[in-house]
Amino acid sequence: MNETPKNGQKQNIRLLAVKALSDINRNGAYANITLQVYISKYNLSDLDRRFFTELVYGVVRRRNYLDAIIVHFAKRPVKKLSSMVVEILRLGIYQIIYMDKVPDSAAVNESVKLAKKLTHGLSGFVNAILRSVIREQDTIGIEDLAKNDVEIISFIYNIPLWLINLWIGERGREQTEDLCAWFNQQPILTARINTILIDIPQCLSLLKEQGWDVSQDSTYDDIIYINSHRGSLEKSDAVINGYITFMDKASMMVARLVDPKPGDCILDCCAAPGGKSMYMASLMDNTGSIMSCDIHAHKIELMESNASRLGVSIVQTKVQDATQLPNNWDSYFDRVLVDAPCSGLGILQKKLDMRWRKQESILSELPPLQLDILERAARTVKVNGYLIYSTCTLNYKENEEVVETFLQKHSEFTIVSVPQDFPLTSNNGMITTNPPKDDMDGFFMVKMQRLS
Repeated sequence: MNETPKNGQKQNIRLLAVKALSDINRNGAYANITLQVYISKYNLSDLDRRFFTELVYGVVRRRNYLDAIIVHFAKRPVKKLSSMVVEILRLGIYQIIYMDKVPDSAAVNESVKLAKKLTHGLSGFVNAILRSVIREQDTIGIEDLAKNDVEIISFIYNIPLWLINLWIGERGREQTEDLCAWFNQQPILTARINTILIDIPQCLSLLKEQGWDVSQDSTYDDIIYINSHRGSLEKSDAVINGYITFMDKASMMVARLVDPKPGDCILDCCAAPGGKSMYMASLMDNTGSIMSCDIHAHKIELMESNASRLGVSIVQTKVQDATQLPNNWDSYFDRVLVDAPCSGLGILQKKLDMRWRKQESILSELPPLQLDILERAARTVKVNGYLIYSTCTLNYKENEEVVETFLQKHSEFTIVSVPQDFPLTSNNGMITTNPPKDDMDGFFMVKMQRLS
């Protein structure tokens, strides 16, 4: 398939896909951003945009199984092969196995052309591997290539083996399989109505007039699920005017657990991109104050832009290392939120390539930093004030273990019981969402009170 970009030059969609995959897998680019850049740059038609998207996302999703097939036929580790050959082979094998509408001959021939264009003398190798795949398709199924039952789960659901082992150890095989299946489903588009600028019935009416089909959450009527919409989301009146903003429900539940009150003085230690700060401002009727900090200066600009769009006036932003909060903030805030930097293992549904970016070592590297931030933030809480710790990961060491270690050192804090009407279950006051059951991202959250 070819497409004509704005300059009139013909483009090969498979070539674009290989280049995009190289950007993602070799240069660390994010898949969703890369996709949009290529689609915009080459002005792809709907047909070619769908083909391009399926190629890129399909290969990213199936990477571990595709690599197992490459290793099976190449008789050597993927790391020992040319990186560009690996991307061409992944793309070719994906078309052969998963894309029924693409003839096997086309998948091979186009891959060989790519190899001739992008590599030196390796087109014959690509041709041989892909023709072996076609001949031996019946012998390279998941169960044929997997070394054990855990690797079968890894190949079926396209989750790294170390992560499968982690979750089986923490929650058992059945729950792990349910979780992995959920991470491979199409995300629900979730948003909240910004009651600072518009009331809920008025917003629902506006969305209906614009041809959107939305449904409200069963617990909180400002949370909506977008079943269908017309036109570009980013260019819609509701978004541009700040009437709605997109957030996963799990993230909103953190702001709800903080339970900010109008007039409160709040600290959000690791706030970027600012969604929870802005939601807390809405829950506070835009009265009081929120200090929203982040260590990255460029993210401060994003938060300020979001605050302006949403009509939030009580949020003050500051470039600030959360492990070195100013001494004059001690015992100053009514409520302090530590939404700690984490491994992000709970948001794999929305960030398809994240599963391959993470290394097992991060699980032991992050907890000391998380505990350091939590301990420094604790000093800023007023007596009888509240400290909320949250992450967007599913990992005991970053969640329960961090909180338990903190409480062992700080007897002045105690866990607050979760309100009966809160829509998530807790274990001794600590909440871990269950994505397949709760239909939201995997988050951990706990609320503690300073007693002295």
